Amino acid sequence: MIDEAAHPGDAAGAAVLPLIEATDEAGARVRPVDAWLEHLLCRAVRRYNRRPCPAIIAASTGVTELTDARAVVRRACLRSALAGGATGALATGAAAATAETNGLGGLVAIPAVALAIGGETVLRLLLHVQMLCELADLFGIRFDPDEPADVWALLALTFGVVDLPEDTDDPAGALVHSARERGSDVAKQLAARLVGESMARNLVPVLSVASSSITSWVVTRHLGDTARRYLRYRRALDGALSDEALRPHAERLFEGLWFIFTADGRLKPEETALLAAVLRRLPASACACRNERLADDIAWIERLREVPEGARAPLLRALEVAAAVDKVASLRERKLLAHAAAALGLGVDEGGLDRMIRELEEIGTLCAAA
Repeated sequence: MIDEAAHPGDAAGAAVLPLIEATDEAGARVRPVDAWLEHLLCRAVRRYNRRPCPAIIAASTGVTELTDARAVVRRACLRSALAGGATGALATGAAAATAETNGLGGLVAIPAVALAIGGETVLRLLLHVQMLCELADLFGIRFDPDEPADVWALLALTFGVVDLPEDTDDPAGALVHSARERGSDVAKQLAARLVGESMARNLVPVLSVASSSITSWVVTRHLGDTARRYLRYRRALDGALSDEALRPHAERLFEGLWFIFTADGRLKPEETALLAAVLRRLPASACACRNERLADDIAWIERLREVPEGARAPLLRALEVAAAVDKVASLRERKLLAHAAAALGLGVDEGGLDRMIRELEEIGTLCAAA
């Protein structure tokens, strides 16, 4: 992610792409679907980034996550539902035409439905990217159009392309794998998932109108809510992640974020995406053999005693933000913070922690971190 804003621009314009990829004199070849998805997503983000940045969420503007961010999600849900309903209606009409003409109409209707499903898949991707970019704008963040890893991670987690790390015997390994996956790798799996899902919900005539519309709404809402929370996390923690004093101790910070986020026993999709973003900033050598460290919070607390004086306060501040950013600081999180503070020779500011939670609840960002 880069500190600017991302958004796809107008769907029709973004969808105007060459259908053939030029090769040598032997001819031309058609790009595979996943390559088109990857190209389309990057182009949509780049197109949106040409727009001027709006004002960042702040108390002085009266903009809040609860109102403006959720309004962006609702608009995207409505557009996605309309696109799904239109495809379902076309599938129903095609089935009726085929039945009334003893199958002859199917020669035209079936290819038309296939094209409509493909078109809806592309349109939904554009709508989803636009929603993600508009949400990022509200938080003063922009995606990198050349490698929008955050966008791919959110899409993959929402559509079940990758599993959450705690669902495996190697949670750290799964997280490292998802962090290092490139857009092309995710696009291959996402292409199959999107097309398969579109076909499945348009199989039954008449019912496909409702099922396609409802499914599109639900999936878009899930993606939007996950992205809204993830961007809240990113906005709140960006200061800590870019603090020069913490740069040599990024591994300690990553481990601390892991223990804070898993204090309630599970990782949420937005927490998984954020941890993957932090891992991408670490060298590959630092990402190996992490399971032992991520299974022992006591050893991590002991290692905090090695952190030099200048990095101790910023590190504790980052951990406090991590505990507050989901708007609930559990008893286990507070105890973990207390032990970390003691190892660092500092004290936890309970009042400050509660103040951060109130700011996140009322505004969506931290005034002190803005």
